[in-house]
Amino acid sequence: MTTPALELTDIEYKYRRNVALRGVSLQINPGEIVAITGASGCGKSTLLHCAAGILTPDAGAVRVNGQELASLSADDRAALRRTQIGVVLQFGQLVPDVKLVDNVALPLLLAGHSRSEAHVQALEWLKQVGIEGEADAVPAELSGGQNQRAAVARALVTGPSIVLADEPTGSLDSRAGKELLEVLVQAARYRGTALVMVTHDNLVAASATREIRLRDGVVQHEVVL
Repeated sequence: MTTPALELTDIEYKYRRNVALRGVSLQINPGEIVAITGASGCGKSTLLHCAAGILTPDAGAVRVNGQELASLSADDRAALRRTQIGVVLQFGQLVPDVKLVDNVALPLLLAGHSRSEAHVQALEWLKQVGIEGEADAVPAELSGGQNQRAAVARALVTGPSIVLADEPTGSLDSRAGKELLEVLVQAARYRGTALVMVTHDNLVAASATREIRLRDGVVQHEVVL
């Protein structure tokens, strides 16, 4: 049997007295494109952050390619995110005073690649997302949409087995959002990467092979598309 790219089992998470996730279980296989949908506050982003190892669940287990995150140190979880998990947060989270090419190359540099090799790959992904002409700009000089494109390039540059994206088209107009979505989906299909997208956007949800809808911290239903 194929090992799931991502497996969450009975995940619970609380913010003080507020329960964000109530025993959520799901399995994402290599190459699957999954949309996680639901109303604001239903636990979508919390679920994504637990899957990425950014948040530690109060209960339950998260496994990435069969490796349980709870068994790893904080440094090892960070290393896993640099190599096996590409993360696109809602507002990009680029390093403010660093050129775009270096922002995108950062995961490769941290993994020990040479600067020249990392720049070649970073420039290729900036081209893929349509902003290669802004490689020497810093985030403050660019629009929110351009920064989001760079964040997607950074998530894909290491060739991860899983990409976790929180509202990847949220800061883009409909045309730019469609173009960026095509980059994400094509990269996932070409490389057999599991792609999980938290979204309110019907276009994003329609691009998935499966939709998981959350309500009040639980899985309300799943639909194969």
